[in-house]
Amino acid sequence: MIATSLFGIGLGSMAAAQAQGLKHFSAVIAQSSNPVTYMTVIDRNTVVIQISEGGEFFFHGYLERTSGSTFTGEDDQVRVIYDENTKQLVVINRVTGDEFYNYYFSNVDEGAL
Repeated sequence: MIATSLFGIGLGSMAAAQAQGLKHFSAVIAQSSNPVTYMTVIDRNTVVIQISEGGEFFFHGYLERTSGSTFTGEDDQVRVIYDENTKQLVVINRVTGDEFYNYYFSNVDEGAL
């Protein structure tokens, strides 16, 4: 059986399994000079995101729709802002306002284009 994520990304061969408690799932990765990014869609107003870069940076949390296509979330150190229309993802330091990351993250499997 070939499994496919919500966004049409082939996840490879998998044995049949029964999901427990997951309604929507998407494992999407953005790499290159940007940090590794995973995004899971919970519903139309909520996503879970994980951003990491080696041992230097890690964020895992919920982003909630604040207005239009903008989702935001934060922890004690950073604020994460994602625009669903432009696909821009920005991570800023909550204390200093310094920008840690500013890159484009797409949910589209570019290998399928």
